[in-house]
Amino acid sequence: MLQRFIFASDLHGDQQDKGAVKALLTATESFKPHLRIFGGDLIDARPLRRGAGAEERAESMSHDWRKGLEFISLWKPTHLLMGNHDQRLYDLAEDDSKGIEQDYGFKGVQELEARLEKVGTKWLPYHKRKGVFEFGKMKALHGYFAGVNAARQHALCYGGCIFGHTHSIDEHAIPGLKRRVARGAGCLCKLDMKWNARMPGTLRHAHGFVMGVINEKTGNYWSMQAEEIDGKWVIPEKLKVI
Repeated sequence: MLQRFIFASDLHGDQQDKGAVKALLTATESFKPHLRIFGGDLIDARPLRRGAGAEERAESMSHDWRKGLEFISLWKPTHLLMGNHDQRLYDLAEDDSKGIEQDYGFKGVQELEARLEKVGTKWLPYHKRKGVFEFGKMKALHGYFAGVNAARQHALCYGGCIFGHTHSIDEHAIPGLKRRVARGAGCLCKLDMKWNARMPGTLRHAHGFVMGVINEKTGNYWSMQAEEIDGKWVIPEKLKVI
């Protein structure tokens, strides 16, 4: 039996791209995946960024937070992998030096986990070992490397995998008798934000998500990139195995 899946990542709450989210929801409706895996960075959490300036620290997170929770209710992921931006909330909840801010962080963690439980989403922490979801011979993770060599580094470390984090669509295959391909899925968030306006390296960022199938008997997998090109979405709607 073939098990269908979709992997999408990097919503960043109020920084999400509405067109990308709409494309994901449309593809999900037609593809009807057994697994809907969200790869992390559900929220942006700018005010909690290490080294955030006074302007960022003064921002409210309420809209960012609401948009993240709204996405969970809309897409209903079967699995969610916490990302480094989501981890900021957990770090705040565990920081005894933050006083009342710690209380709000703890409340946020409770609300997030309650929403995931209500939808029936299983979640994994942002962790190099514990944050890896294995299904068949495929692994899904938020991502722990960045830059132009991220796909190669993920392939060397994790083998066959799909990851987010870099906001880029990328792929690298490691030579060998067994299939070891790491694929960067792209993102669901805006490509241009305040922080990257003067960083030409972020021109690699692209909207996208991954669709595929797993052979439940052998564990072998096949995946295809869905991506936005010139404002239009290219989505593999049907998979035919012969």
